[in-house]
Amino acid sequence: MCLLGISSHSARAEAPRFGVLTPLDRTTWPEVRQAWREIESLGFASAWVNDHLLPAPGPETDTQLESWTTLAALAVTTARIEVGVLVSGNTYRNPALLAKMATTVDRLSNGRLALGIGAAWFGREHEAYGFTFGSTKERAQRLEEALAVITRLWSGGGSYEGQYYSLDDAPFAPANLQRPRPPIIVGGAGKQWIVPLVGKWADGWNAAPNVTPDGFRERIEIIREACATSGRTDCPTRFSKVLRLASISEAPVPAPTGDPQRTNWVLQGTPDQITTRIQEFVDAGANELIVMLPTPYDLATLRRFASEVMPRFAGDDARPRG
Repeated sequence: MCLLGISSHSARAEAPRFGVLTPLDRTTWPEVRQAWREIESLGFASAWVNDHLLPAPGPETDTQLESWTTLAALAVTTARIEVGVLVSGNTYRNPALLAKMATTVDRLSNGRLALGIGAAWFGREHEAYGFTFGSTKERAQRLEEALAVITRLWSGGGSYEGQYYSLDDAPFAPANLQRPRPPIIVGGAGKQWIVPLVGKWADGWNAAPNVTPDGFRERIEIIREACATSGRTDCPTRFSKVLRLASISEAPVPAPTGDPQRTNWVLQGTPDQITTRIQEFVDAGANELIVMLPTPYDLATLRRFASEVMPRFAGDDARPRG
């Protein structure tokens, strides 16, 4: 039997993975640690933190934990789930340093790290703390050089000379536990400069919140074309979407109104309604769905999602089940 609004032809051959993103604004270490313990116990495949220096959105005087130091602590308090930052803002850290940080977390987690990285977008953070922001094109160029630096170091080290970053016969030890490397997930939406970088350098893509199902499908094709052009034989296979888990109700709720690019990523309503929204992205090519749990973390709603929504996508044929 299929759920209302989901026909049998929408079934996919592979069940999507589910993860959880826990933002680090307006929260505390004990709350994050407890949330991650719950996430792991509920059977999610991955858990992620965001990367900001100021809360986004919200008053900038509110608290914001730093992502990579928090992730390192979380790596040793979990045992099974994949861990990562979704996504690490490239402009905040030199990529050689980030490569070292990521490898350290890969080892602390016993090989469970995925490196999420993006060009960064929050201009006020850069202004507040003195980081160079630059144009959209410049940030994309910096990101590509960063990916070149990281992959060079993760291949054993060496030299690199770019416009923004350089290496001078740089060694790299210890190596990652994962072979050939931890997966690299590039986040973003820009079709001209960012999305093509996925096909050239990464193992997966994470869609920005404003990407609709049609936009998701379109960008996967851009990634595949960029991969073919670059001559890679190991093209990206992970395509993920973050969806904000707002509420789960017994009665249906009206669909969000307004710009679809701002409302399409919200999960709310009955389990049937939430399943339908997720299926739209699965049909568009998403094989990884990451629910964002806003602060304060509503673990009761997360438990309902794990017990009432996730099982509908389980099974050999990944057909949503009612």
